Amino acid sequence: MSVTTRKQGTAIVVDLEGKLALGPAVDDFRTAWTDALAAGNRKVVVNLTNVPVIDSSGIGVLVRCHAAMAAKGGKMTIAGASGVVRQALKLTNVDQLLEFHETEAGALASLGA
Repeated sequence: MSVTTRKQGTAIVVDLEGKLALGPAVDDFRTAWTDALAAGNRKVVVNLTNVPVIDSSGIGVLVRCHAAMAAKGGKMTIAGASGVVRQALKLTNVDQLLEFHETEAGALASLGA
C-alpha cells in the first residue's frame, strides 16, 4: 500500500492505494493523518479511489481519524470509496458515522476547501 498526502486549498488529501489492512498500510495511514493534525490541519479528505479492500483494522483507523479531527474542531470526509469498501463500512454501520463523496472535488467542496 502507498500513502501520499498533498495540500488542496485549505485541506489535506490523503491518497491511499492498495489494501487498507492490518500492518504497515494502517500504520502508514495513521502516521499521515496524525502528522497532518499535528501540523494544524483541520480538514482532511481520505481518497479511497484506489483501495480495493478494507479490513477491520482499516475501518478502525478511519474511525479514529474521524474522532481525532472532530475532537480538534476539524472534519474528515471520504472520497471515492468502491463498492466493496462501502459494503464493508455499511456492514459495520460505520457508513452512518462518516461522510462519503463520489469524487475528491465533492469532498473538498463539503469541507469548504
